[in-house]
Amino acid sequence: MTFCVSVVSVTAGAADNSDQQKGQIAILVNSLDNPYYAAEATAAKQEAKSLGYAPLVLSHNEDVNRQHELITSVVAKGVKGIILDNADSQSSVAAVRYAKQHDVPVVLINREIPKDGIAIAQLSHNNVQAASQVARQFVQKVGEKGQYVELTCNLADNNCVTRSKAFHRVLDQYPDLKMVARQDAKGVLLDAKENMDSILQEHPNIDGVICGNGPVALGAIASLQNANKGDVTVAGMDGSNDEMAAIKAGKLYATAMLQAQKIASDGVSELDKYLETGSTGQSERQLYRGILITQDNADQVQDFSYGQK
Repeated sequence: MTFCVSVVSVTAGAADNSDQQKGQIAILVNSLDNPYYAAEATAAKQEAKSLGYAPLVLSHNEDVNRQHELITSVVAKGVKGIILDNADSQSSVAAVRYAKQHDVPVVLINREIPKDGIAIAQLSHNNVQAASQVARQFVQKVGEKGQYVELTCNLADNNCVTRSKAFHRVLDQYPDLKMVARQDAKGVLLDAKENMDSILQEHPNIDGVICGNGPVALGAIASLQNANKGDVTVAGMDGSNDEMAAIKAGKLYATAMLQAQKIASDGVSELDKYLETGSTGQSERQLYRGILITQDNADQVQDFSYGQK
């Protein structure tokens, strides 16, 4: 695997027909209300326009059936290629294969599929590396003894499962650091707050909460603040602007910024190279490192991009 380091407004379903001498490419992501996916869509759209394509940005809202309908539709429209952050890794194999069978190349970003040779590229985050860094930082603050809670982001998402496993490869090394509760907050702030409210009733004396993504971490913080437990250490993953604000305010201890803009723009660049030459010039599966963020470097993050301020 290759290891890589490194928002204008987006209207779902709108095609930008300026500078489209190379034709149209489709950019399919999850809900554009989520800042991570909005950052992906924005970066992909900008890169597509800079390379001479008309970008068509669409949202599947993590609905596999909707995703299939959209891919069928854009293939029928004659798009040159597809950038896809898929709705479900296993269930998306058929959709990617459908595009390939109709000679429309697909670049996957963020979420992989468990098959090789169908997508021309699969660009994903190194969730093991990123989550392990967050967990080590969490232990440094909480200590090797105490009680903590894990709020997972969405156990139907392989990325979230991987993050949870990576957390535990670190945390389980400390037998006196006890996980007293674990709930799946589905990646949603409100769900995380409700879960945390419930957990605090049974476990009011926790020392920390480790979270599978940014919205979940922010939901946990909201619950803890309402319970006057601002001294509980919270760590998360994603790296949104809202997380940066929470870190600067001392409410979130650490997170890992996922390189949403870079992974999306690189995906478009590789699609363009494939369309021009028949090859991306890279291995199919490529991993992008997460960047550990604390108060020391939170000022360097903006819209899931690092060092651009």
